Amino acid sequence: MKKRDIDIILIAQSNVIDNNKFSTLPKDRLSIYKNLVYPRLVRVEDRLVSHLDYINYHRTGRFYSDVGYIDRRQMLNIWNLPSMGGMHLANYLTQFGFSVKIINNFDSEFDIFTKLYQNSSRPPLVGISTTFYLSWAIVGGIVKRLRDIDNDMKVALGGAFVNSEFVSKGASVFEGKMKKYKMNYVLYAFNSEMDLRNLMLYLEGKCDYQKIRNFCALDSAIEGGSYFVSSSQWNSPLLELKDVPAQWHSLDIPFVNSTVQIRTASGCPFKCSFCSYPTTAGGWFTVDEQVVERHLESVLSIPGVNKIIFIDDTFNVPSRRFVKLLKLFSKFNFEWFSFLRVQYVNEEMVKMMRDTGCRGVYLGIESANDTVLQNMNKKVTIKQFADGVNLLNKFNIDYLAAFVLGFPGESYQTIVDNIRFIRDNGVKYYSLKEFYYMDNTSIHEKRFKYGLSGIGKRWRHDTMSYEQASDLKLELFSAVNESIHVDPDTSLWYMAYLYDQGFSFADIADMQKRINRDIKVQISGEMKGLEGYKDCVGKKN
Repeated sequence: MKKRDIDIILIAQSNVIDNNKFSTLPKDRLSIYKNLVYPRLVRVEDRLVSHLDYINYHRTGRFYSDVGYIDRRQMLNIWNLPSMGGMHLANYLTQFGFSVKIINNFDSEFDIFTKLYQNSSRPPLVGISTTFYLSWAIVGGIVKRLRDIDNDMKVALGGAFVNSEFVSKGASVFEGKMKKYKMNYVLYAFNSEMDLRNLMLYLEGKCDYQKIRNFCALDSAIEGGSYFVSSSQWNSPLLELKDVPAQWHSLDIPFVNSTVQIRTASGCPFKCSFCSYPTTAGGWFTVDEQVVERHLESVLSIPGVNKIIFIDDTFNVPSRRFVKLLKLFSKFNFEWFSFLRVQYVNEEMVKMMRDTGCRGVYLGIESANDTVLQNMNKKVTIKQFADGVNLLNKFNIDYLAAFVLGFPGESYQTIVDNIRFIRDNGVKYYSLKEFYYMDNTSIHEKRFKYGLSGIGKRWRHDTMSYEQASDLKLELFSAVNESIHVDPDTSLWYMAYLYDQGFSFADIADMQKRINRDIKVQISGEMKGLEGYKDCVGKKN
């Protein structure tokens, strides 16, 4: 095979959690660990697996982790859904003449990565996005597999995880990790596209490494191989056409089926007290509908692509801009998904959403209690949520209502309020997740007011502890039969991915109802299979 010139291979994502490790937990001691695995996982054949892998098993008799790479690309796996990050970076870098290859899911495409790397005319830089990772161990595991291919491979990290590490601990945190896991470069800015471009120019001899910002290095050619940290500089998000041209249709993206993820904004104008995003994003930035139109034209000219997921955190804010986008969408023929601040829609908007192809939206309800919402600084009432949800119901737009359990002020009664909201408003899909306490959020500044202590998933406050919230999560899940629970780690994307794979929404609802029913049986201590499941999961459009 003729050697090809590749400048960078981008590893966009990989399987974040190894579910197989949970399968070794003792089944006869279910009460000890059920809060850890349910309702995110479901037991089948003495293994605890994801909902998608449960479907895989009943369709094919095999699990994702048990098959080879070619078959993995045909199996259902949420990380096979094309990421926005990899495609965005490739779209940005190609304007500078770089040859870019994307590995969308490292665990499904390791064989493709190996061939690309080994068949390159010279060793390319390998970039790893850490956006979905929560620990250095995951990153280290990927780098170890890379080193098995070439011990001298140049490896660069970027993305949300390393940015979070920098924000909370400073650049000094990277030296030990880079030495331990044998990584060459870390680009720690929130928006690191320009820094990556400059690193690539440096590696080609076209830029001095001193000009690279937000950059750590362990490279024999830089400062004699000693740990190097450049100066920090804020990078604004790249949204305008002058910064990121609409070249999606020219990318090499064999992993794409019919769905692509894009953004029309960065940051968030709200300041929910549990969320760090408004701070780390450095503000709220949007582009006008003319820029969006150019990107839609490019994306929808990709063969087979007719679905888009807009990842903007506040897609329908401000309302005037949202209406302009909806009018723009009417010029095209595609289906779409997005986040939605449902308190800001009216009947005319929701009708336009339906008419322009909206198939599903994510609602950050968080709580159905006004006091808890006030503590969260959500600036919304339950009545406003209910009014918006009822409009979505009226126009038959599917949505997932996400609830966070255990925030300061939470009690058993406020948990019951969530159940009441789901039932009274005919919520079709919902998700449950425990509050995650971060020290770079505004609730941390008010921790003494609520008696809040601990960090991450281990916390307690005056009205609840993490353990109590976990127990109540399972109680709520077990009590609700009128609505369909979806794993909060995949949420709306789970539904969009199954739709991308050819399942109808009726099939998705039917499958998830059956999965929920099986999990409820397992939570009660009965490890029985679900009769008749194969009849459901075999159907596709």
